[in-house]
Amino acid sequence: MHQLLPHPIAKPWGKDSLPDWLGYPRGKRIGEVIFDSGHAERQALLVKYILTSERLSIQVHPDDATAQRDGHVHGKDEAWYILDCKPGAMIGLGFRDAVTQDDVRAAIADETLEELIAWRPVSPGEFYMVPAGTVHAIGADIVLVEIQRNADITYRLYDYGRDRPLHIEQALACARLERYDLPVPHIAAGEKRELLAADRNPFGLHHIAFQAGDHIGLNSSGPAWFVPLEGTGRDQSGSQWRQGQCWILEGGDELHAQSTGNALIAVPSLR
Repeated sequence: MHQLLPHPIAKPWGKDSLPDWLGYPRGKRIGEVIFDSGHAERQALLVKYILTSERLSIQVHPDDATAQRDGHVHGKDEAWYILDCKPGAMIGLGFRDAVTQDDVRAAIADETLEELIAWRPVSPGEFYMVPAGTVHAIGADIVLVEIQRNADITYRLYDYGRDRPLHIEQALACARLERYDLPVPHIAAGEKRELLAADRNPFGLHHIAFQAGDHIGLNSSGPAWFVPLEGTGRDQSGSQWRQGQCWILEGGDELHAQSTGNALIAVPSLR
């Protein structure tokens, strides 16, 4: 078991004040906290916290075929678990109705693309799978955990006038111009649940819950990303873990809970 290093990233839509459990200094507008190994090898998965005070761009990530045409190894699928949000916070997923590429180009030109997007209110405990090709936007006043395939490929369609490049034709080449129709489960803090099966999805993901004194076992023989959302504990060597961290576990690692809590455990795809 080894701890991944947290890297806070400034973003124009980030927060000036972060939750105390993240433990970062004030004074910077932090939008992401990304966890990596600090080594050159590329992890199969990437875990990050996203913290917003404004809407992110309306964007899309490519699938494998489109990403490889653009010179990347693979595409990017991601999943979100909502930790906290203000009342009325929204995310955009897919379109209100099916559209054409020309509809999207026209809406970008006259700055009405927001009106085509299907916006929905969010609440803590909700889980969203965002497959490659899904046009999406995370709204303001949200704190979430994102688990993704480790690919840094984002094509922006619209950015609310911010001075950042758009990638309209690249985005349209891979975007699903349709409604988002995946189920959105609400996960209770004490619930144990498989969110994504590793043999049928881009990665596997479980939500687990534990009590003080519980042994936390793994169902994977390979690496697993352990993200404590609440609670504390230790591994067999005595290393302490807590909320706001991310660890990589191997098949023989054992975890012991020291308080009530819950966590996410992600594993690479078995497909």
